[in-house]
Amino acid sequence: MSKKLSRWICAACAAVLILATNSLPARALSLDPGFIPQSNALELVNLDTGDTIYSKNANARLYQASTTKVMTFIVASELIKDPKNTMVTISENVQKMLPDRSYVSVQLAVGERMSALNLMYCMMLPSGNDAAIALAYYAADGNMQQFIQKMNQKAKELGCTQTNYTNVFGKEDKNHYTTANDLKKVYRYADTLPNFKQIASTASYTVPKTNCTAARKLTNSNELIQKSSKYYYQPCTNGKTGTSDKAGYCLASTASEGGSHYLCIAMDAPSEKNGIAIKDNGAFKDSRQLYEWAFDSLKSQKILTKGTVFGNVTVVQAKGNQHILPAVPSSDYNAMLPTSGGKISTKVSLPKSIHAPVKMGDKVGTVTVLYNNEKLTAANLVASQDVPLYAAFYQQQWFQIAAIIVGAAVVIFLIILLIRKLRNRHRKMDLGSGRSRRWSRYSSRHSRSRSHSSKNGYHNYH
Repeated sequence: MSKKLSRWICAACAAVLILATNSLPARALSLDPGFIPQSNALELVNLDTGDTIYSKNANARLYQASTTKVMTFIVASELIKDPKNTMVTISENVQKMLPDRSYVSVQLAVGERMSALNLMYCMMLPSGNDAAIALAYYAADGNMQQFIQKMNQKAKELGCTQTNYTNVFGKEDKNHYTTANDLKKVYRYADTLPNFKQIASTASYTVPKTNCTAARKLTNSNELIQKSSKYYYQPCTNGKTGTSDKAGYCLASTASEGGSHYLCIAMDAPSEKNGIAIKDNGAFKDSRQLYEWAFDSLKSQKILTKGTVFGNVTVVQAKGNQHILPAVPSSDYNAMLPTSGGKISTKVSLPKSIHAPVKMGDKVGTVTVLYNNEKLTAANLVASQDVPLYAAFYQQQWFQIAAIIVGAAVVIFLIILLIRKLRNRHRKMDLGSGRSRRWSRYSSRHSRSRSHSSKNGYHNYH
């Protein structure tokens, strides 16, 4: 399979993944989590329904720091098909592309050989910038601009509209940015790829010794999965951090509890003030508090049921007694909502009448669901059954077929009559012609006989 075809299939799968979680549009309500977040941008999404449960400045364009490496992982994974058995030799160009050794790195040595999978661990857990560069450099055969171009192309394929990459590890650049809403799409797709869940959920990992260095012990920078951390949160399943002066503290993560699954994006929590570092990580705190609030206060509630009748529509020219058509939702719809303190209402929009014929499943109207008078979602109302068109006997198919048969028979009969008439005419003409010929022969013989008799009489007289 060609690389181009593989990328097309991956893009298609991503689109299906994004759309398949719910046939109805995702929504965002102004639900109050009960605390004031520190992060400048936040988005909490229920992965079971696709609904956005909480949103704050989700479309604000921000620096993304090392959350960039999620996209680096995506593109590297699509270019390197077997990372476990693919050995990468660290080029001296990798070190040259790392602008400052103070950046986070795992101290890769020139000439060192390591599997692409272990480079992914080095990039994702301690957020090694040199590992990100090494992966991209190898995957793109040394053409870093081509790799970055693929990152931007992938972002567009995933529906990101406010994202741009200029490097593979998250170096601050005014043209290197994203939003919480876009990062949600990127992270959600990455979470479906082989190895991502395993790597991003690993608290610590040991890279075996290489030809240049001893074994490396890596620690995941996502403290929500570190039992020794004050931020530890047992339901958290994986995550990727990012931190810089301009990006602040960032975290993309997932959590699961009681059969519910969430994804949280926290960006630009303050990391310094007046040049002094802020040790309290607001991205960790906000993410944990949002998860706790969602698991404790929200429950899945059935909002729409496919067979529920929301109104009736008069069908004009309907056959028999089927002139009243019940309208039902096109699909079921569940939503995560607070267990108390909310009121659900609906607004139905249906025409006074429609014309037959109608097929079951045809759209006939819409229903809008409100939660505390705020739009929750909207769904199509469809026909619950077929309604055939009424037709008079002369409009019905059996009559039309019979008329065609009778018409054809009449035409055939007239053709036969015409043929017979023509044949009879020809016979009469042939008969008259025969009589004329016989009379002509008779007259000729009679004339010759009379002439002969006259001659004989003359000679006798003399």
